[in-house]
Amino acid sequence: MVACAQGSGMSRMDLGSLPELVRRYAESVLPAHATPPAGVRLAQSGEMVLRAGRRPIRFDAVEEFKVASVSFAWRARFRILGPLSMRVTDSYQPPDGLLAVRLLGLPLQRKKGPQLAPGEAFRYLAEIPWNPHAIVSNGELRWREVDERTAEVSTRVGNEWIAVRLIFDGEEIVRTVAERPRLEAGGAITSWIGEFGGYAPFDGIRMPAHGEVRWELAEGPFTYWRGTITAVEIVE
Repeated sequence: MVACAQGSGMSRMDLGSLPELVRRYAESVLPAHATPPAGVRLAQSGEMVLRAGRRPIRFDAVEEFKVASVSFAWRARFRILGPLSMRVTDSYQPPDGLLAVRLLGLPLQRKKGPQLAPGEAFRYLAEIPWNPHAIVSNGELRWREVDERTAEVSTRVGNEWIAVRLIFDGEEIVRTVAERPRLEAGGAITSWIGEFGGYAPFDGIRMPAHGEVRWELAEGPFTYWRGTITAVEIVE
C-alpha cells in the first residue's frame, strides 16, 4: 500500500495520516501527547573532509532546526592549528541558502541565494532523525510509503520538488538516500547517503547519537562528514 500525507500544521492527532513506517517511528521516538516545540538545537562534535584527498578536520558545531518549516542553521568551529580556527555557517532560510566561511574573523567565502536552496533543503530532509517533531508538525513536508522498509519525504523548493528516501530497521531510521546535484562535480546527479546509529534519549526524545554522510563516486564512496550529538535542547 502506498500512502501520502501532506498538511499544514500537523499535530500529534494526525499520526494516522502518515505512512505506517513513519507513524511507528514517530510514536517510538517522541513523547506521548507532546506539544510540538518551535525548534530543536543540537550540539555536535566530529570531523569533516573539506575536499577529497584531504585529511579530516575536527569541528564543534551547533545546529538549529525549525520544526514547523523547512529551515535550519549549522554553525561550526573547525580547529585548524592551536588557537587558529575557521568558522563555517551552513543554513537555509527560505528562499535563500547560505554558505559562509571565516578565518580569524575575516571572510574567506560567502555564497547566498536561491541557487543554494535545494542543496540546503536536502540537508533538512536527510537530518529529520535529529528533528523528529517535524514529522508530525511540518506542513511543508509530503510523505510517501515506498516499500516495507522505505519511506520518502519531499518538500517544494521554488518551483521544484526534492525528495529523500528514509530506510528503516525496525522502528529506527538507519539510512537516508537521495539523488542530488554535486556542486564539486559540476552539478552531476550523484547518490548522497547518510548513515545513523546509536539511538539514545536526549531531552525526552530518542534520536541517533551518531551520523555520517558520503557521496557514492565512480572511484568509490567518499565519506566527508562524521558527527556525534553531545547535547539536545528543545526550543519552545
